[in-house]
Formats: sequence, C-alpha cells, structure tokens
Amino acid sequence: MIQTSAFTTKTCTVDAVFPRSSKSSTLDPARDLLKVVYDVYESQWTGTGSPLVNYVFLHGSGMNRKVWEYYVDKLVLPDGKNSWKIGKIILIDQVNHGDSGVLNAQLLGTIYDWSDGARDVCKVCMDEFYDFPPKTEVLNVVVGHSMGGFQALSCAVLCPGLFDFVLCIEPVVWMKRIRNARDDNMTIISPSFFKALKGSMVDEFATKQEFFRFFDQFSLYANSAPAIKKLMRDFELQNVSEGRYRTKMSAQQHMLTYLTLNPTATWLMNSLSSLSLPVFCIYGNKSKWCPPENRDFLRNQIKRYREVEVDGDHLINIESPDFVIAKVNLEVGRLTANVTPEMQVNDSARRSRFEKDYKTLLEERVLKGTPKL
Repeated sequence: MIQTSAFTTKTCTVDAVFPRSSKSSTLDPARDLLKVVYDVYESQWTGTGSPLVNYVFLHGSGMNRKVWEYYVDKLVLPDGKNSWKIGKIILIDQVNHGDSGVLNAQLLGTIYDWSDGARDVCKVCMDEFYDFPPKTEVLNVVVGHSMGGFQALSCAVLCPGLFDFVLCIEPVVWMKRIRNARDDNMTIISPSFFKALKGSMVDEFATKQEFFRFFDQFSLYANSAPAIKKLMRDFELQNVSEGRYRTKMSAQQHMLTYLTLNPTATWLMNSLSSLSLPVFCIYGNKSKWCPPENRDFLRNQIKRYREVEVDGDHLINIESPDFVIAKVNLEVGRLTANVTPEMQVNDSARRSRFEKDYKTLLEERVLKGTPKL
C-alpha cells in the first residue's frame, strides 16, 4: 500500500466472474478461473461520513489501467453546499489486458465477450464502493473509452442500481461489419482491415530501442500526451529474457477484441432504452472510428442522454487528457449539485415513506383500460 498526497493506493487481484459467457473464453471452461488486477485510490474522506463520489475508469482495446493514472490527482469536486467528496477511484485491467493479461496468459481462449468485462467491473465495484452496513451516501460514476465506453453502458444495464452516472468517451457500440449469410450477428472484418490492425499490434522485440521506436511511432500511444506516453512505456515493457522483450498486451488478444464485438453489441443495443440514469458522451470531431450511426443510435435510444463534440480524434482521452478531465469534473460537479444526500430515517419515518410511495405506485399502475398483450 502506497500513501500519496491525496490517496492511499493499493493494487488488488481478485477472481474474475465465473463462468464466462462463452465456452471459448478460456482453454478449459470448466476449470480455468481468470484474474482481474486493479488499482484502488482511496481518499482521506472515506472514513469521515461525508457523502462520496466514487469513480471507476475503463480502458479501450489494447490499452490498460495505467492510461487513467494521469487523471487521478486532477479529479476535483466543487465546494458546494452538499459537500460531496471523492471517495475511491478504481482503475481496472480487463482480463486479457495489462497485468490481468499477464496473469491469465496460459488460460485465455479466443473469445473475449465485452459484457464479461462489464460483469467483472460490477463485481469489483460492489466490493469496493460499499461498506456494510453503509456508513455514508455514495454516487458511483463509471467512465469508459471506446471498448470501455461500451462496457460502461453495459455496467448500467447489468447493475442498474450500482451506478448513478455514465460518462463515455468515443463509445464503440454500433460498428460497420461485413454481412455473412451463415451468421449475420457475428463480427466479420475485411482482410485489408485485419492487415491494418495487425500492423499496430507488435508485441515482441529484440531490443529496448526497437520497442521504443515502435511504441513512439506506430503504437496506439504515438500521439499521446508525454506524461501518459511515459507511463505506458514503463508499464507495458517486459524483459522476458536476454534479447527478448515483450509488451504485456498480447497481439493476438488485442486482435480478438476487435473480432468479438458481436453478438454482444446486439444485446446492448436492445437494452439501452431501459436505462434511466444520465449518460454523457464525448466525441472527437476528427474521429472516424465511431460511425455517425453509432452516435445517432445512442442519442435516440437513451432517455437521459447528452453529448458534446470536441476537437480531437478517437484517442482524445490520451491525446488531450486535460480537456477530457475538465469535462469529467464539470459533469460530475453538476451531478453532485443536483443531489442532496438523504438523512437516515427511523422506523416511523420508514413506514411513512413506504405508505407515501405505495400510494404513488397505485396511482401510476392501477388504471382503467382493456388489457392487451
């Protein structure tokens, strides 16, 4: 455990959700139990009784939890009348990414169901965000980029009472794909697209210099902010043996994340209209990764949806992080300004509240009319 100026930091390893959604998620689906590695930044306020805002950050395909480390000390809340404080900030490596991917390397199969990643996030957050019995009011915020944006939305569908706000950066939900007569609900990409993706997924190098050259010029982090690029370089490089260096992210596992969006995307798209919590999305005006139909669909399906378009590309979270952080602070600040922490209620107040809520329920759900299927 490490004490920083604002947070006590620890790295945890827990069991991932089991069983997985697909028998091909692991090489022995009956026995292989995957692990999830995550960092917890716990503030000084968690034991004071102040109402708390907790965050969990979800990375995109091919990245890892450290892309968000730059954000941690820059997250702030306004000093408003409700006195909300930051509680915990969680950064997670998906099971085939970062340190999780290293631990699971001999177990991973060829299917990475994106909703499994969301289920892992929900499991971690249920353990980390609540004391039992709860000592204070909490608002839980899930932030995700690209694949992580998909998973942030999935978290809200899977555990609708766990999160209070979803903030997505370039969320990937509806992507163009080649249609296939055998299974139209399967992700299929063209050979040319496969080749283009493969060129950015080198995972083994003969020298450090070869790694640095690839990382700085051709990797996902080529145009990232210098502080984030340094974090990523230091984190991803592994010295496997003399004359052999590897990234923690396996090129094959990276590739298959792009090949396994469907059919889970269809499930999420069919579920978005059920969301009742607020969703805010940030898009880059230069991005070509999320087609316009993706934005239109989210806008039309999610009831409490807002979005903003900013100057940037798909990787705006690492290429212009300060701008994104400012947006996160602004939107979460608005959320806390509009929520008043509830006071604890005694037995008499509980009964009174139930009677009032029950009366409202009857007024809403007992109506004249002809029942129809």
